Amino acid sequence: MTLSHDLDLPVGKSENGEVRRAFVDKLFDDFTNGRIDECVAAFTEDLRMEVPWQAPGMTRKCRSREELHALLTWTYTNFVPFAISASQSWELDPDGLVVLYATDAVRERTGRPYQNEYVGLFFFEDGKISRWVEYHNPMITIVALGR
Repeated sequence: MTLSHDLDLPVGKSENGEVRRAFVDKLFDDFTNGRIDECVAAFTEDLRMEVPWQAPGMTRKCRSREELHALLTWTYTNFVPFAISASQSWELDPDGLVVLYATDAVRERTGRPYQNEYVGLFFFEDGKISRWVEYHNPMITIVALGR
């Protein structure tokens, strides 16, 4: 067992954890490069994606690939340029991964930077993501959106 240099948390390494991390890294690379169909294909049909910490009226839950496609498309087309990348991850037994990641983007309409940091919980089923719960600072989102 090693320790994370940033958060001083125990980190286990297994083949499953490395495969899951590579899967999330590919998801983020596809998202950064506007490959929304590939992003959506990384999820199970009965996916659950949610962003519980948002400003009132902005809480988001996706329960289908169509809803997720709409959310990712809106994000990619309204934040230009847009980039998302992971920095650290920790395995959750038996089927999960905690990922720290960040965005580097600009809200096209306002010209304001959008640089947020996230904690994402990813759960896998049959080689795909079945659940994604994303926590971030909603105030950074509000400022970028100009609300």
